[in-house]
Amino acid sequence: MLEFFILGYAPALFIMWYVYHKDRIEPEPKIYVILTFLFSSIISTSLAMFLEKPLTGIYLFIFAPFIEEFTKMFALLIPYRRRMFDGVMDGVVYGVAAGLGFASFENLVYGLSYGYETALIRALLTPVAHSAFTSITGVGLGLRSEGKTASVIPYLVLAGLFHLAWNISAMTGVFTLTLFGANLLILYILIKIGMREDVQKIEQYIIRKF
Repeated sequence: MLEFFILGYAPALFIMWYVYHKDRIEPEPKIYVILTFLFSSIISTSLAMFLEKPLTGIYLFIFAPFIEEFTKMFALLIPYRRRMFDGVMDGVVYGVAAGLGFASFENLVYGLSYGYETALIRALLTPVAHSAFTSITGVGLGLRSEGKTASVIPYLVLAGLFHLAWNISAMTGVFTLTLFGANLLILYILIKIGMREDVQKIEQYIIRKF
């Protein structure tokens, strides 16, 4: 049991530590990051399983990624509704927290159900994948908080499409490592965009001030 818990949660905590410390200019309150992680790990996963229960076969395969991204968004609404979102970087941090919370619990369940080898493979691959997908939704909420987009729905759909592509790859074994690299790249790009936007905000503030 302990080894499955470690494999489920240790990679997530490392990724969360890394991403959180990239938000150097205005770090998010740790309590909201933790709440987002825990909500997604407990509530979002439970809600996803409930919504997916009536689905079977191809319908489950197609709709599960969109259902899961939808339920992970509820975790993002905790900091969003408390006005903790004010840009892209906030969306990335909270998106990563929600994605990792979901992935950790899911990996724990898969490990207990299918054994050590499955737990190890998922520990290496899925935390990055879920982080990247839900960060897209988080960025949508960050942009909406700035008035730069009217709706988060396109970002949520895009996250679901990336998730579906990942599931297809994992199921067929085709381009799995390529898509893993793509997930890393998505996360890297979103972090860089968020960091650049924060710097621009500081520069604009200094210009207005003086």
